[in-house]
Amino acid sequence: MHYLKRNLAALAVAGATLPWGAMAFDQEEVYPQRPVTLVIGFPPGGSTDALARLLARHLGEALGQKMVVQYKPGAGGNIGAEYAARAAPDGYTLFLGARPNTVHKTMYGSMKYDFSRDLVPVGLVATMQYVMVSGMHAGIGTVDDVVRLARTYPGALSCASAGMGTTTHLLCELLQQELDIDMQHVPYNGGAQALTDVMGGRIDIYVASVAEALPHIQAGKLRPIVAMSSVRIQTMPDVPTLDEAGAPQLSGLELGNWTGLLVPAGTPAYVTAKLNRTINAALMDPGMHDEMARLSFAAPLQPNTQTAFKDLIAEETVRWNGILRMRNIKPLH
Repeated sequence: MHYLKRNLAALAVAGATLPWGAMAFDQEEVYPQRPVTLVIGFPPGGSTDALARLLARHLGEALGQKMVVQYKPGAGGNIGAEYAARAAPDGYTLFLGARPNTVHKTMYGSMKYDFSRDLVPVGLVATMQYVMVSGMHAGIGTVDDVVRLARTYPGALSCASAGMGTTTHLLCELLQQELDIDMQHVPYNGGAQALTDVMGGRIDIYVASVAEALPHIQAGKLRPIVAMSSVRIQTMPDVPTLDEAGAPQLSGLELGNWTGLLVPAGTPAYVTAKLNRTINAALMDPGMHDEMARLSFAAPLQPNTQTAFKDLIAEETVRWNGILRMRNIKPLH
């Protein structure tokens, strides 16, 4: 035992004499030494799951360890975020976060974690454009139609979402706030049933991700109304942008969703630095680009730093919590 203590002490002294950069490099070289878990806050089968599995495969190959996707669905992705936040900060539990995590306090007052405090941004992974759609027989083809009907019949026009606190819900609330209209928000347990009811004429509009909506648009079952961005959607080149659709209140806004990698607070800096470099290297791979495009995701613009991702989260937190407060949305529990 005394021998062990003496050797540990000697190693500590020797380590203290090494330049920090050399020590960090050595630590990065040995991380990871076992499989890594990637937590997502949504169930299998959706676009987030597809992106998570794609990311896990590419990062796992680059890091030389298996990366396992773990599902912790519920509360707009915040059950998974809380689970990841409580994990050991050792680099072996990662979380794939998105916009709904920024409103957890406003939407779910009893959540026992703080997204901005308990999880550390590593890097942005992907963005996805959104499109407002209606059923083919709804009589709604433009943003002007939405505004006219909502003002003529306040509260009668229905806007579906994939659930309270999801991006689709936040966009419903934003439209009402910025266009000065009153619609009935109808939350679903996921986007699939919401789309079914839009196509069946039971719901008037839904602001869907391109991945959700595109197959139904191509099949002639949904009518695209407007791209929720300042640039047109590559796979829907005839759909106008917000500016082109005459919505100056929303001019210049990029209202698609984003997805990024985070780790529990306290995770060593050498781990987050290595993960950030690994993400960026993967995103520069043409094969990764092609696979993401098939899922209707786009790689973020470079430089994709930890600081830039942290700033994005801060901006999103202010914007969307502000919208919910203005809309008088109360915590669900």
